[in-house]
Amino acid sequence: MTSPAEPASTDATQASQLTKPLRELAALVLLGANAVLLFVGLIRLLVSTDGYGSFTGRAGSAFFAFVGVESAVLPVLAVLLATHVQPVLPKAKLITQAALGEYAAGALFGALSLLIWLVGRLADGEVLDALLGLLTRLAWLAIFGVAAFVVFKVWRTLYYTPKTPKPAPQPGMYGQAQPGWPQQQGGHPAQPGGYPPPGQGGYA
Repeated sequence: MTSPAEPASTDATQASQLTKPLRELAALVLLGANAVLLFVGLIRLLVSTDGYGSFTGRAGSAFFAFVGVESAVLPVLAVLLATHVQPVLPKAKLITQAALGEYAAGALFGALSLLIWLVGRLADGEVLDALLGLLTRLAWLAIFGVAAFVVFKVWRTLYYTPKTPKPAPQPGMYGQAQPGWPQQQGGHPAQPGGYPPPGQGGYA
């Protein structure tokens, strides 16, 4: 008797076989899209597009380009596609390292944007707006930090290779005397048969 769950299982297997070859492309597209969004956010922070926005206002808006939904979700999703679905992609290490780099860039520019915006709002006397905006941005930083920690944990566990210290030189190397061998004394070595060394006179 055929189980009714078998057709669904077969369909799922066929769907998995169709989508697995696309995982590497999908992971690279996710990382590339996030990199473009980070670059656009940096340009919007540095350059006024309308000619009227203040630097403080641009910093407040650019924060969500560096630490937002896309910058938090896209890199970790790329890493999960590369490492958590069997078989692991050949470029999984590269994808994980690229995701870590994007998280580092987002955290750096996000922290700078937050600091610039907060100082600007406090300088304008907008204390309540600064407090509410700070709480909102701290919540986004927490989400961003969890996603970044997941990627860091994957990289640290699977792809990090600690450097092994170089072994200390063994005694007797580099011209040092080996144990048990006599030290060479100064002067001429003794000649066999009792003859004097060359250049010296004969027997007295």
